[in-house]
Amino acid sequence: MGDITLSTATRTNLLSLQRTARLIGRTQERLATGLKVNSAIDDALAFFKARNLNARASDLSSIKDEIMNGISIIKASVRGLESIESTLKQMKALAQSAISSLESSTRAKLASQFNELRSQVDNLM
Repeated sequence: MGDITLSTATRTNLLSLQRTARLIGRTQERLATGLKVNSAIDDALAFFKARNLNARASDLSSIKDEIMNGISIIKASVRGLESIESTLKQMKALAQSAISSLESSTRAKLASQFNELRSQVDNLM
């Protein structure tokens, strides 16, 4: 086969078209991935900085999830303690009623209710 000779203007145009094709390819890759820098070849400093920031964001997301779990546990604990507090208030009212009551049958009924509430509190703990 014979050699193809190109004029200087044609060669310049061909090199320009090749550069443009590479730039279009890189732009399409960035658009496809959503990343400004896809590899260390594009911009090593920006690539490793972005990778480090992504890892840090992932760590912070995990920490946030753990904090949210902790908050849920604390909220459940508070609800349980409020329930126990309400039961203890009922027990206190029953005890005060029993102290002020003169009849032994009434005291026995109040003691029975008191013991039932106490068993509920014992079961919660």
